[in-house]
Amino acid sequence: MFRRLHAYLADSDRRACRPPVAVALQGGGAYGAFAWGVLDRLLEEREFYPAAMSGASAGAVNAVVTAWGLLEGGREGARSALRQAWTSIGQMARLSPLGLPGADLQFELLTRLVSPYQFNPLNINPLRDLLGSMIDFDRLRRSCEMPLFISATDVATGAQRVFREFELSLDALMASSCVPHIYQAVEIDGRCYWDGGFSANPPILPAVLESACRSLLVVKLTPDVEPHLPTTAPDIFARLKRMLFNAPLLRDLDALEEMRRLLRRRSLLSFDLRRLRDLVVRTIAIDHGYFVPANGSGLDPRPELLLRLHDSGRAAAAALIGGAPTTTVALPLPRDD
Repeated sequence: MFRRLHAYLADSDRRACRPPVAVALQGGGAYGAFAWGVLDRLLEEREFYPAAMSGASAGAVNAVVTAWGLLEGGREGARSALRQAWTSIGQMARLSPLGLPGADLQFELLTRLVSPYQFNPLNINPLRDLLGSMIDFDRLRRSCEMPLFISATDVATGAQRVFREFELSLDALMASSCVPHIYQAVEIDGRCYWDGGFSANPPILPAVLESACRSLLVVKLTPDVEPHLPTTAPDIFARLKRMLFNAPLLRDLDALEEMRRLLRRRSLLSFDLRRLRDLVVRTIAIDHGYFVPANGSGLDPRPELLLRLHDSGRAAAAALIGGAPTTTVALPLPRDD
């Protein structure tokens, strides 16, 4: 493992002039298409090559698809793989009953009364079939040189489980994206796992401490601020879910900043501690306008919504490249229907 990491870092130094950047991708269902847009734009930059990637849920899918694309065909391979994945997700959504008016609310109510062990006893998951056909996980484990940190949540303890690139499997990726009221828990080595967003969304500290990154880019699928007060039951419930999914990220960022603050008080530090002290942290956050009820749901990846999110992510990444330290995107367009 350490030989592969050393070779990766040496090669990345030749490929990139800027300080190595770790990219942390938050989960959020269909809103993951926003991070697709961010990555799509960044991968156009010759100086950009991630020193590490971490992710939970949709962020884990983006991270693993990117790593596979880089392995297969460099930056253009990664861009192509991401487009293939999200285009296929949008096409699958056209066949979903959630595309019907009001169906997302009916499905939400159903999943509060009936578990996936009852309404989906065969545990059918089209995303699993898609990713299993796209990615050769055996080859990825053997040949992926980029550090990956993919989180899942242990159902028995609530603790985070971070899967590395050398132990990744389709099951691990499905565990990271296992929404418990929609899919049955994923069992790996006798342990059952749910969505990684509950415990590490995404895993920040492992990616920073176990890679040689000099900067960290966090792509958030939760807004920095949501100014409107939710007053209906569905809006209140949706806001609470976003708060719960955002809490692990805020906790890790606070812990990271406290570590850096303490290190600034010391003058004699090792290289790794100086790297941590001087780490540059930037964020790109999705705009709150995407969470107005009229603009859809994270469980409804309609193609037009995915493309809108992709374009907004590209615009946010372009703003970051232009020098903005913290970036949000413009309000989305209204729904077409």
